[in-house]
Amino acid sequence: MTVSDYFQYEVEISRIHLVPLLLRHGALSRASRVLDVGCGYGGTLLALKESVPSLRAEGLDVDAAMVTQGQQRLGEAAKLVHADFFEWSGGPFDLVLMRDVLEHIGRPEEALARAATLLTPGGFLFVSFAPFFGPFGGHQHIASGACSCLPWIQILPEEWFRRMLRVSSNAYKSKHALEQDLESVLGTRLTLRRFRRAADAAGLCLCHQAGYLSRPDYRIKFGLPPIRLPLVPGLGEILATGVEALMQKSTEPSAGGQLASEAARASG
Repeated sequence: MTVSDYFQYEVEISRIHLVPLLLRHGALSRASRVLDVGCGYGGTLLALKESVPSLRAEGLDVDAAMVTQGQQRLGEAAKLVHADFFEWSGGPFDLVLMRDVLEHIGRPEEALARAATLLTPGGFLFVSFAPFFGPFGGHQHIASGACSCLPWIQILPEEWFRRMLRVSSNAYKSKHALEQDLESVLGTRLTLRRFRRAADAAGLCLCHQAGYLSRPDYRIKFGLPPIRLPLVPGLGEILATGVEALMQKSTEPSAGGQLASEAARASG
């Protein structure tokens, strides 16, 4: 399946993967308010509303053009806001989504802590990201040219990495937006270990975690089937093209960090 429209891509990947995952763990069926951080055009919120029509859906993004265009397509289905996540005030929410956005934030620890404060007691946070030392942790696949197909080139000196890639607009994003994505990933260098520590510090209890040798969205982008990868310590850092985690805010903050740490060790 190929989707050239980014809004429709957001809708389709959410329909076939995210919505079933959230329903399976009770994160969507219990939610009355949801926030999508880094919502893009808001297609994910539309997919969630299709499953739970009564849901109050909101999205945040720093790209004003995407927010404006997305709102036009969503109509009354969801409310999109052009805002910085760290400066915006709102909530509380039963479900917060951070899909493929955490590796673009220079302060992932603060971002997870901030997300936790926006959750109701027992609320859920979904996060997905590409570990920096994984095969395409530098997001080189969003560039063009032969070098964009080479795994692990992001571990080279940054200047070499930049020179090896040619960036141009594609069916999903503009040249400028893609360049910003590449730079933000280099600046953050998010690893699975760093993510787990940040989730632990935020008092988030892990409900579900999965690593992928081939991410679920690769089915739409590249026609590749999802392939799971056991998150054996160290293995996930270098082989996972993507990691997803569904976490729950503890109703007992003092126990949350310990539970998150134990769950992470058990699953990875």
